[in-house]
Amino acid sequence: MTDSDLTYASIDELAPRIRSGELSPVELTVSTLERIGRLEPQLNAFLEVFSESALAQACEAEAEIRNGSYKGPLHGITIALKDLIDVEGSVTTGGSMILKDNMAITDATVTRQLKEAGAIIIGKAALVEFAMGATGVNPHYGPSHNPWNLDRICCGSSMGSAAAVASGLAVGALGSDTGGSIRMPAAVTGIAGLKPTYGRISRAGVLDLSWSCDHVGPMTRTVADCAHMMNVLSGYDPADPASSRQPVPDFTSGLDSGFKGLRVGVPKEFFFDDIDPEIEAAVRAGITLMESEGASVRDVSMPWVALGRTINIALLGSEAAALHREIVQTRGDELSPAIRARLESAIVMPATGYIDAQRARRGFIEQMDAAMSDLDVLVTPSVPIQTPTIAECTPPAGSPDAPGGARLTDFTGVFDTTGQPSLSLNCGFTRDGMPIGMMINGRAFDEVSVLRSGAAFERAVGLLERRPPIG
Repeated sequence: MTDSDLTYASIDELAPRIRSGELSPVELTVSTLERIGRLEPQLNAFLEVFSESALAQACEAEAEIRNGSYKGPLHGITIALKDLIDVEGSVTTGGSMILKDNMAITDATVTRQLKEAGAIIIGKAALVEFAMGATGVNPHYGPSHNPWNLDRICCGSSMGSAAAVASGLAVGALGSDTGGSIRMPAAVTGIAGLKPTYGRISRAGVLDLSWSCDHVGPMTRTVADCAHMMNVLSGYDPADPASSRQPVPDFTSGLDSGFKGLRVGVPKEFFFDDIDPEIEAAVRAGITLMESEGASVRDVSMPWVALGRTINIALLGSEAAALHREIVQTRGDELSPAIRARLESAIVMPATGYIDAQRARRGFIEQMDAAMSDLDVLVTPSVPIQTPTIAECTPPAGSPDAPGGARLTDFTGVFDTTGQPSLSLNCGFTRDGMPIGMMINGRAFDEVSVLRSGAAFERAVGLLERRPPIG
């Protein structure tokens, strides 16, 4: 196995070799760091790389495994963390110069869980300032470049996590998703990204954007790898008031079950109304493939569903403004123009607007629950447009915004409003070689069905061997 093959391998492929001693965590970590050193200047996936501590963790993992203390599939696996997740002794910038000296004094719960599982924390991945943006363009630290085409965006705000996984700079990563920032980057970089049910994974030690819409979740090259990470990260955490006490299943339990017997819904409205034709064709071909593999597929009328993203925008804006009001008032000049403009406009939104949005949310969730009551999953496109270029998403001088990525969050934000689990995975490529994302959305706390569907589709469509041309 070449270095490139090694760094592109999945957890499912690597874990048995690490457990048996055939592959050392040190070998994997050294190969990963060498690849980061070679490709990072082109990609800008990381804000900080933990070369010394990663090697120390790898040596410790190797010794533990040699002594018979194998901890599970993540033991010795390299993981990148979006730089709004605390790592003790490291700065958590949130992609902002305002927090450039914000030293974490403890690990976030998810960081601790990964370390306890033996994972190697390889570095802090780039993001949009305060995770508040869809395009992955950050004027302070620069954009992350898409490994399929370096002129194109990785989307935001988990842009660095997606770039790292898609280009073999980490086996897995953690991102966060408030309006789509796990699933949009996963879609445009051709990886798997899961937004779990709200409350399934702790957010303690993770910078807030919108406390009622924020989710932390895995980003990996395969659906099975998302399941392995979910097994480590899920569960109640008293340090997170939104953390759920729902029982935690084995998320790998349905991965080999296939489509037979699965009930798949396809929305009639909104998701296919105004969409790039290549994306529509690929997603509909994916749905046809599901049916041919044994799924029961039917159209579902959801004339109200477009309201979901509108609610998401109202909630996100109001809660972000409440969190960052003091920064806007005292250090607004240090914010990027786009983030400052969004926060200032949200600050003047009346409280009644936020209350109305929360009321509308309750009714929207009830409608979604009713629509999916006899379905296992709902299948949609991940994003409606082809991947814009970085230039198209870079605001011109004197303007806070650029038009390039205005519609990227149209579909993903619906499922941040409901909080239900939502997975993006690759379902094909455009004529110019860019990945196309398909979303598989499940009922609350039924990630098992979502992951089962994703794994079955991944096997049937057969795209995992295709790699970006970056090297």
